Amino acid sequence: MLVTGFCNDDYLVAKLIRGYTCSGFFKEAILLYVEMRRYYYVWPNNYNLPFVLKSCGALKAFFEAEQIHSDVVKLGFGSNVYVQTALLDMYVKCSRIEIAKQIFDTMTVKSVVSWTVIVAGLCRNGLLEQAEKIFNEMPIRNVVTWNVMIDGLARYGAIETAQCYFDRMPWRNTASWTIMIGGYSKVGNVDKAGFLFDQMVEREVVAWTAMITCYVQNGKPEEAVKLFNEMVAANVKLDGVTMLALVSAVSQLGSLNLCAWIEDCIMEGGFKSHLRILNSAINMYVQCGSIGKAFEIFVKMLKKDVISYNSMLTGYATHGDAKQAFSLFSMMSQDSVVPNSVTFVGLLSACAHSGLVEEGRRYFRLMLDLGYVELKSEHYSCMVDLLGRAGHLEEAHNLILGMPIKPVASTWGALLGACRIHGNIGLAEVVAQRLFEMEPENSGNYAVLANLYADKRMWNSVTRVRRVMKEKSLFKTPGSSWVDVRKASVCFPINV
Repeated sequence: MLVTGFCNDDYLVAKLIRGYTCSGFFKEAILLYVEMRRYYYVWPNNYNLPFVLKSCGALKAFFEAEQIHSDVVKLGFGSNVYVQTALLDMYVKCSRIEIAKQIFDTMTVKSVVSWTVIVAGLCRNGLLEQAEKIFNEMPIRNVVTWNVMIDGLARYGAIETAQCYFDRMPWRNTASWTIMIGGYSKVGNVDKAGFLFDQMVEREVVAWTAMITCYVQNGKPEEAVKLFNEMVAANVKLDGVTMLALVSAVSQLGSLNLCAWIEDCIMEGGFKSHLRILNSAINMYVQCGSIGKAFEIFVKMLKKDVISYNSMLTGYATHGDAKQAFSLFSMMSQDSVVPNSVTFVGLLSACAHSGLVEEGRRYFRLMLDLGYVELKSEHYSCMVDLLGRAGHLEEAHNLILGMPIKPVASTWGALLGACRIHGNIGLAEVVAQRLFEMEPENSGNYAVLANLYADKRMWNSVTRVRRVMKEKSLFKTPGSSWVDVRKASVCFPINV
C-alpha cells in the first residue's frame, strides 16, 4: 500500500522506494517518488534515484523516466556513478539505445556494471559490432560481462564468434556453458551442444534443462527423455522449465504410457498447482489422442485460465465433439474467464467439423459483437471451411472479399477445397488463379484444380494444368496421391 502523508525522513523514503522496487511494485515506487517531489518533504538523492529509475525501466515508463532524468540534472547527480548507471540501464530497457550511448560516453567514471549494461543494451538491439567494440575497450571484465557478450552473439546466430569469446574466457560459470548450449541449439547443432554439455564438470538444473530443450527443439524427443532419466538418477532437483521441456518431448513422441509417467512426475514432483505445466499436460494428452485423460487433469485443476479452457476446447474440436466444446465455452463465462481469439478458432473449428453452420454463424457474430477479440485469418479460414463444406460457396466467397484484413492462402485454399467437394468449376477457377498468384510454387493448388477437372471428365483441362505444372517444374510430393489436402481443417493454432 502506498504511504501517504508528510514524512521528512529521507532514509525511510529511500528504503520504501527500494522495497517497492525490489518486490516488483514498480508503479508504487514511482508514485511514491512523485508524491515526494510534489510535497517537497524529501529531496531526490543518490539513494532513492537509482531505484525509482530501475522501476521506470521495468515498466518502460519513458515519460516518467524523462522527468526523473531532469531531476538528476537539475540537482547535480549527473556525475554520480550509481545514478548514471541507473539512468543508463533505464534507457536500455526502454529501448532508447542512442540516449543510453550518449550517457555512457559522457560518464567520467565507468564501473564494470556500466560497461556491462551498455554492452547488454547493444546486444539486445542487435548492434553486435558496436557491442564488441565496447567490450574490447573494457579495462576490466567479469564473468557477467563475458556472458552478456556471448549471449548476444549466440542469440543472433553468430555462434562461431560466440565460441571464440567462450574459448577466451578466463573463467566460466554454469551460465556460460548454458548460453553456448542454447546457442548451438538455436542453429540446430545438437552434436556440438551435447559435446559442451558432456564437458561440464558441474551441472546445475539450468544446464540439464538447456540440453533437454535442445533435443526437444531439434526433433530428438527420445534423447530428451533419456537425458531426463539421467537427470533424475543424478538427484538433480527438477524445476518447472525442465518439466515443460519434458512434456513437449512426450507430446512429440505420442506415447500414452509416457504421458502417464509424465503425469506422475508432475503430481509427485510438486507441480500439481503449476498452471502452465498443467496446461501443457492437457495439450500433451490431446496431441496423443486421449481427450479423456486431458479432461481428467482439467477437472482436477484448482485454478484455470483461458489457456486451460482453450486447450480443452480445441481438443474437443479436434476430436469432432462440438457439444463438449460448446459446453466448455459456457463454463468459461461461469468461471469468469474471458475468451480470446484462440477460443473462437476452436469454436468455429468444432462447428466446421460437425457441419453446424448456424452455430458457426452465431459464434462468428458474437466474436464481432464482443469487440475485444482480434479478428485473424484463422477465424475466416474456419468460417470459409464451414460454409464451403455445407455448400454455401457464394457466401464463403463474399466473406473473403469483405475481409478487413488481407486473405491468406489457407483461406482461399479452404474455398478451393469446397469447390472441389461440390464440383463448382467456375468459382474454383477464380479461386485457383488467386492461389497461383499467392503461391506460385505450391503444386497442391494445381493438383486440386486438375482433380476437379478430372471429376468432370474435362481431360483437355487436366492436360493443360499438368502442362503448366511441368513448365514450372512443379511436382506432387513423392509417395502421395492427387488428393486435395485442403479438405483437412486448417484452423488449429498452438494454445499460447
